[in-house]
Amino acid sequence: MAAAFSIARHELRLIFKEPRFLLPFLITPLLLMGLQAYTVFFQPLGSVPETLSLARSLLLMLAVLAPSSAVPLGADSFAGEKERNTLEILMCLPVEMGSLFWGKVMGMYPVPVMVGWLGQGIMAGMLLMKGFWQPGFGIDVAKAMLMTPVLALFLCALSTLLSLISESVRGAAQLTSVVMLGIFFSVTSFSPFFFHSNAIYLGFIATLVSASLGCFLAARKRFPRLV
Repeated sequence: MAAAFSIARHELRLIFKEPRFLLPFLITPLLLMGLQAYTVFFQPLGSVPETLSLARSLLLMLAVLAPSSAVPLGADSFAGEKERNTLEILMCLPVEMGSLFWGKVMGMYPVPVMVGWLGQGIMAGMLLMKGFWQPGFGIDVAKAMLMTPVLALFLCALSTLLSLISESVRGAAQLTSVVMLGIFFSVTSFSPFFFHSNAIYLGFIATLVSASLGCFLAARKRFPRLV
C-alpha cells in the first residue's frame, strides 16, 4: 500500500506540475457556476421553485462533468506509457502490479472529486445567500455531492481499464468518452427521479460501485499479460 501511495503522489505532482492538465477540470465547473450565478443574482426565472429545479440539474451536471475530466488522465495512464515506450521500464520497478494500478487510479481520483465538491459547494452557497434555500433542498444537494465521488471512481476505473487494453491514448479516451456521454444523458434525463425516488437513486449508486469494482478486477487480472 505504501508503494501505491508513492505512485499516487508522483501522479499528482505531474498533474499540478503541468497547468494544462488542470484546464479540463476547471473550464466546465466555472461555466456551470457562472450559469448558476446568473440565475441566482439576475433571477431570469422569477420563481423560487423554477430556480431550484434548474439548480438541481446544474448540480447533477457538475457531478458528471467534473469526474469526466479525469478521462484523459486515465486514458494516458498505461496507453501513454505504451506510446512513449516506457511501459517496460515501469513494469521493471520493484513494485507489485496491484500497487502500480492502484497508484495510477489514486493519483487521478482526488482532483475531479475536489473540483466537483468545490463547485457544488459554491453553487449551494449562492442559493443560500440569496434566500432560495427551501426545506428538503439540502438532501438534494447531498445526493448530488455523493454522486460526484462515485462517478469519479467509475470513470477513473473505466478509463484505466481501457488504457490497459488500448494501444493508443486516443483510442482509450474515445471509448471512455462514449460511456461518459451515455452516463451524462442518463443522469440529466432522469434527474427528477434521482431526487424524488431514493430507491432509483440508491440503485444507480450501487450499479456504479459494482461496475467500478468490476473494472478494477478486470484491470488487475490483465496485469500478467502486459509483459
